[in-house]
Amino acid sequence: MKLFIGIFLIAFALPTFSADAGKPLVRASKAYLAEGVDAFIPALLKGSALEGEKSVLTQSNSIRQIEAYLGSYQGFDIIHEKALTSKVRIVYYAMNYDKSAVFGVATYYKVGGEEVISNFNFHTEWQQILPANVAFE
Repeated sequence: MKLFIGIFLIAFALPTFSADAGKPLVRASKAYLAEGVDAFIPALLKGSALEGEKSVLTQSNSIRQIEAYLGSYQGFDIIHEKALTSKVRIVYYAMNYDKSAVFGVATYYKVGGEEVISNFNFHTEWQQILPANVAFE
């Protein structure tokens, strides 16, 4: 009986779902931590149609303002991810700073077997990013 209970507890203690951040977000986070805020967006958008787009690159200014208010970037956590089609995936994440988190969403698109970012958004208020069904799962 004890063996059964032990196996039961281990089976339910192990994670049954491992969220996949994808290469773009991991690459961007590493660049941000190593090189600072100006490296984040270019690393995030590498290989995408948005790469080098000046209007998107100016979002580094928004991140700079967030840093001034919330402190240093510490890394990220995946909140939820879902494949919508064989080529499209949505990833909700939290960017962790010294004093609070910033919430983000990225749309991944598979090009030649690799995922790139086709759209992204972030906000300090989770309600602006996370749908209720994701926030209250």
